[in-house]
Amino acid sequence: MPYGTDTGQPERVVRTYKAALYIRLSRDDGDKAESDSVVNQKDLLTSFADSQPDIETYDCYIDDGWSGANFNRPDFLRMMADVYSEKVDCIIVKDSSRFGRNASESGRYIGEIFPRLRVRYIAVNDAIDSGRSRGVAIDFLNNSMRGMINEYYVAANSENICATLNMERRRGDFIGSFAKYGYKKDPADRHKLIIDEEAAQIVRLIFRMFLNGSGIRTIVRHLNDNGIPNPSTYKRRLEPNYRISGSTLWSDKTVRRTLHDEMYIGNMVQGKFKKVSYKDKAIIAQPEAEWIKVRNTHEAIISKEDYEHAQRLLEQRAKASAVSGEIGLFSGLLKCADCGHALIKKANKNANKTYVYYRCSTHCKCKTACSSHTVSYDKLYHTVLCCIQRMVEIAVDADEVIKKLRRHRSAAADDDRRIQLQKQENELEKVTNLLADLYPDFKSGILNVDQYRINKQKYEKIRESLTQSIEELRESIHDSKLPDKTNAFVEHFKRHGNIDRLTRPLLTELIEQIVVDENGDLDVTFRFRDAFEEARRATAGHKA
Repeated sequence: MPYGTDTGQPERVVRTYKAALYIRLSRDDGDKAESDSVVNQKDLLTSFADSQPDIETYDCYIDDGWSGANFNRPDFLRMMADVYSEKVDCIIVKDSSRFGRNASESGRYIGEIFPRLRVRYIAVNDAIDSGRSRGVAIDFLNNSMRGMINEYYVAANSENICATLNMERRRGDFIGSFAKYGYKKDPADRHKLIIDEEAAQIVRLIFRMFLNGSGIRTIVRHLNDNGIPNPSTYKRRLEPNYRISGSTLWSDKTVRRTLHDEMYIGNMVQGKFKKVSYKDKAIIAQPEAEWIKVRNTHEAIISKEDYEHAQRLLEQRAKASAVSGEIGLFSGLLKCADCGHALIKKANKNANKTYVYYRCSTHCKCKTACSSHTVSYDKLYHTVLCCIQRMVEIAVDADEVIKKLRRHRSAAADDDRRIQLQKQENELEKVTNLLADLYPDFKSGILNVDQYRINKQKYEKIRESLTQSIEELRESIHDSKLPDKTNAFVEHFKRHGNIDRLTRPLLTELIEQIVVDENGDLDVTFRFRDAFEEARRATAGHKA
């Protein structure tokens, strides 16, 4: 007899569930392409739902390429919106790993949110169905264990991926999705960078303007006024998949970051940022000590010398003029001998002329904190020019002396090496002849088998040693004709021969600081002091 008929009992109403078929796939989680494919998951879930008399499929929700470590997935959020609006009251997944690989978050949905909303949860391959509960304790243990296993799997997989990427970084392979501005990926090897000449010209322009005295804002204004696309806009033009965030104009930050970037001198610098964890995809900056740097991995756009010069200028924090946009000639170089603070430029104007001078910034703020330490622009200019001219003269003289010393030492050393080479070649000839005589002596009975073998082994060892020594001597004679290591002081100052005026690039290249004492006298500290001492000792020793 059918249930509920002619018995006086009320008829039981069978609930029909409106089901969401949820599908997720992510290679980042180590999902297997074939067995976990979207098509296979959809076939499995559709077949299961059709076989259940109390389930009707409402919609299919697919997150393809989204990690299970977090729940900010577009179709998962769309599904939950349908749950909250009571369009869906049953969620079906292939297994719990498809739902998510974050144990705590998965547990919150399955153990708290779904029961409160009266949503049935089914994981087909895990034999989990909250509509057919085997007991609260058993279901809790089953879900918790599977959640922890799924989370462990994604955590281990994330750790393995990070280890692999770091190994590639330490090897000097480029692993980014998009090449650094100024470069492009080598078509023959996506882990190598080659110069993108169009963008590289802009990088060179930025460095050239900065080294010639232009301030950061002047460079930014020049780039924007001339319609030059900033790095993100340029990348979007080449790579349609590149997502632009922020302004499409050049900014102070972008130019400054370009000037600081070691990638432009051929060094691979990676690992500047990392994800918080496999659960949280937020990106955080890493301290520079933890960056992974590999030198000379690709062609440089900027010379190492120009790059280091730019870094010195950036460290000086010199300010550009608000009127011209150019950095002042002595900006960032002048220091007070007593308080150590910078001197600032002042001007007194009268009907006939303008008197320009520099004064201690501390004194300008508080007259009693430090004395004025004033020096006129004209005195400063001519004193520094004379100092540099004198250093150039010293560099030119030192260069001539050093060259003579090198020629003399090289000639003497060459003579010794050639004498030694001739001796060893004569020895080699003797040993070779002795080896040639051994076999006839053995055949004639002068030597027995053991004597022949012992002498043959001994002479072959001597011949091998002599051959190696002769090769090394020949190489050293050849290498002695190559230029010796240059002296930094000589090279930097010598090239400014016949200097008759000061420029900002010249000062920042040659001078470290200019200290002004209370009487306005100057103490100029030049760069390359160690190299200067080396050159001075060489010339002094030669004259002695």
